[in-house]
Amino acid sequence: MLQVKRVSQITLLHAPALDAIAGVAHAFSTRRAEHTELTLGPTSSDNPMIPINRSRFLAAAGVPGWPVLKLKQIHSNIVRDMTDTWSSNEPLEGDSAVTAVRGAVLAIQTADCVPILVADREGRVVAAIHAGWRGTAARIAQRTIEFMTERYGVAPADLTAVIGPHNAVCCYEVGDDVVEAIQDPSVFARRADWMKPHFNQAIANQKQLQQAGIPENQIVISNLCTQCRADLFFSYRREGKRAGRLMSIIGLAP
Repeated sequence: MLQVKRVSQITLLHAPALDAIAGVAHAFSTRRAEHTELTLGPTSSDNPMIPINRSRFLAAAGVPGWPVLKLKQIHSNIVRDMTDTWSSNEPLEGDSAVTAVRGAVLAIQTADCVPILVADREGRVVAAIHAGWRGTAARIAQRTIEFMTERYGVAPADLTAVIGPHNAVCCYEVGDDVVEAIQDPSVFARRADWMKPHFNQAIANQKQLQQAGIPENQIVISNLCTQCRADLFFSYRREGKRAGRLMSIIGLAP
């Protein structure tokens, strides 16, 4: 479960499982401030409010002024190792980022896709994953855990992962192309009153995290649906191209 926190009129979500790890800061944004349009992206936008909104969100999350290590998300299986803060100026192409740099946060942006935040229990390394259906089909979550193990020597059994708000199985209608790409019938739900199958993004990514070695009891799944909860979240499925963007962050304290 995620908990709601309101700081300086900014409503954000956090996971007690990550709060329990010393030296790890994290947060999932919502659309709520003193209004309901607290968009934090996309990165390419020229909206002058976005940098202001991001600064307010970072301050509310307890990481004011920390560099934000950004990705140019392309729905891939590319994992980036952030060894410095260069990407705070120039986003790197990819859909997952890993870092041991202290005093900076990894950030991913979503508006229905799955955000996943990961940390090891010693607070030595963290990861942020953007998993849309294409990234899920490309096994971006599993690839990230394998990268953390190979590059930083952490054991998967020492990792905690939190799957944040996303377009949930109640709403996420997909076509046969998605079913064929995922190749796992167990992560699709079908009902007589649904025209098409619904994709359970959370379970699909949970299975990848478990297959990579993270114990099931160390994976937290949010039950909040971005498409259902218009009061809290932006949703591309619901709002189309005008939808704002949410941001999920995780970093290591200096």
